[in-house]
Amino acid sequence: MFCMGYHITGFMTIDLSIFDWQEQAIHYFYLVTFYVFMVLTLFQSVNICTGHTPTLYMEIWKASAASFAFILISLTSMWDAERQFHLFVSLPEVHDHGNTDYVEDPPVHPFFHYLQGQSISSLACGTLYLLHATIMIDVKLTANLNRGQEKGSYMPIPLFVLGRVIHSKLNRFEWFKEFCDNETIRI
Repeated sequence: MFCMGYHITGFMTIDLSIFDWQEQAIHYFYLVTFYVFMVLTLFQSVNICTGHTPTLYMEIWKASAASFAFILISLTSMWDAERQFHLFVSLPEVHDHGNTDYVEDPPVHPFFHYLQGQSISSLACGTLYLLHATIMIDVKLTANLNRGQEKGSYMPIPLFVLGRVIHSKLNRFEWFKEFCDNETIRI
């Protein structure tokens, strides 16, 4: 949702009629990609909160595809920003400066700032999806290794809420223990 907010805000600062259909298609591809993965994540969160167990393969494929798409968008949006020289800087006002006056650099066009912010936020989201895919792959591999053996012979990556120290402090509360169990939470 954060990436889509950046994209829509930056999308509205310029008139898209100056672009040809290929450049417009790239921006619509960004928007559709952000929207699809936002909706998929929202529905998947609702599915988990209602007590349904997600399939590991679906989690791995969704997180891997989102990671690839978001990192690709990060790279292409910076490529897009660098090749649009007419939007790189705002045109300065013409002044008659003497030889001793300092000339200020022209301000950067707001669209460049939006593309840069979109690139950074998209890279951060892609990295988070990659981390999620890595954790799901680890869970799948340890589940395969634990099949037919005693419980706990192979331990998956330990997961903590805001780090080990805060997790141990939160673990003193009963509601947090219920939250960490794989049981459905009754509201």
